[in-house]
Amino acid sequence: MGDLPPLIRAMLSPSFYPHRPKRVELLQTHISYVFLTGELVYKVKKPVDFGFLDFTTLEKRRHFSEEELRLNRRLSPEIYLEVTEIKEENGRFSLGGEGETVEVAVVMRQLPASRNMERLLEEGKVTEGMVDELASLIASFHRSARTDPYISSFGEAEKVAVSIVENFEQTSPFIGVTIPKEWYEELRDYSYGFLEERKDLFSRRVAEGRVREGHGDLHTQNVYFVDKIYVLDCIEFNERFRFLDVANDIAFLLMDLEHKGTWEVANRFLNSYVAESGDYGLIPLLRFYKIYRAYVRGKVIGFETQMEDIPTEQRERAKERARGYFALAYRYLTERKRPLLLATTGIIGSGKSHLSLKLAPKIGAVVLRSDALRKALVGLSPREKRHEPFLQGIYHPEMTKRVYEEMIRHAREILEEGVPVILDGSFSKREQRRKVLELASEGGYPYLFLHTQCPLPLIEERLRGREDISDGRLEILPSHLDSYEPPEEIPRDHLMEVSTEGDPSLGPILQFLGLK
Repeated sequence: MGDLPPLIRAMLSPSFYPHRPKRVELLQTHISYVFLTGELVYKVKKPVDFGFLDFTTLEKRRHFSEEELRLNRRLSPEIYLEVTEIKEENGRFSLGGEGETVEVAVVMRQLPASRNMERLLEEGKVTEGMVDELASLIASFHRSARTDPYISSFGEAEKVAVSIVENFEQTSPFIGVTIPKEWYEELRDYSYGFLEERKDLFSRRVAEGRVREGHGDLHTQNVYFVDKIYVLDCIEFNERFRFLDVANDIAFLLMDLEHKGTWEVANRFLNSYVAESGDYGLIPLLRFYKIYRAYVRGKVIGFETQMEDIPTEQRERAKERARGYFALAYRYLTERKRPLLLATTGIIGSGKSHLSLKLAPKIGAVVLRSDALRKALVGLSPREKRHEPFLQGIYHPEMTKRVYEEMIRHAREILEEGVPVILDGSFSKREQRRKVLELASEGGYPYLFLHTQCPLPLIEERLRGREDISDGRLEILPSHLDSYEPPEEIPRDHLMEVSTEGDPSLGPILQFLGLK
């Protein structure tokens, strides 16, 4: 208490607040004091300057508090209530009372800690449906997020480099404390090299409109599952951290999930997000941005080790936590790559997508869904239904040919990054399957076709109640059955029949791939 400023000590008293909470809990970060009162949260920014943020004057703290309110209302309008003034008169502080304004606070509704995603993960209560819902929310947020030429410029390699260089400059004093010199140098050399060698990739993302006013601090501590999903605490203090490639935004959440050891949840989120967004082009950037995010986390937590107003025990914990994030960044850099190419084939409703999404987390694969790509190509949301007559509209053979060409193009790019791919589609024609064989041959990739098998009555039952993004339905099943060409041309040692009558067994597949 004695180390805290007088205002902060005053705010620890329940009598400071008009609603008279029973107790007040103080949380501290390197940039904020956060007061939990049970019903409401009051956040006061610290008067600090870290280079990448400057809260040193009341005017600046007011401006960034108002920005925090504005920006976070995009995802959680019900939570962010107002910016309120804190007054001082005759040495007494009050919320909105008499006297001189000496500080401002962001006022929020307090959400139950039990519904925080980090807590739910620890308790094993995050379901696949919850992950899919979150991915859909973030994909929708990114689609509608503001962009313009100025915002887009932050995705160019030269501007991304500003943050990368800053990271290594600001962490050099921590060499030997939170990060070994070898890791520091190898991560630095990789990051600088990627920026130089892959400039075309960054420019392509800009041209595709993938640089947006995003969230910037997307991790599990900022996600709550209550009556709906709330995402809090976006970056308000530096537009350079908020104007970013959406790949950078989701890389933070993926990194955070993997840091917690929930690699399969991360894979589910990634595959749900790319299916919802159609943005398969982000995959080649993920390793780079996950390293960046882990490194930033290590850096920021490392700052806490030098803050004297934070308890000694918390500073020691911060040192270990920072080391953990740097270790993850180094793991991303050095982990062995093993590209694998898998493709499904089978009639509609036979469980291809269910099999693909169940298998993907086991092998760290990206699932390329023909249903999602088809709709992305014509500017539709993946969940928008198009019940076209058989082989008409967006299901015309020429459109289908284009969809499968796009799948192969994306697969090639992803495989070149050393990431396994599952092509999730009917692949009902020999010509479509031949393209997969050619891709496997040209890259020397191990490959396997998964031929889904399911009794016809069960397929019919599934199609009647289908709520998936696929437009496959019962009335087109007879025509589809007539046109399906069995995969008789696929070499037998690269074709596996998979029963999907119940939950498909992954053991034989993993054994074939040498992963079991």
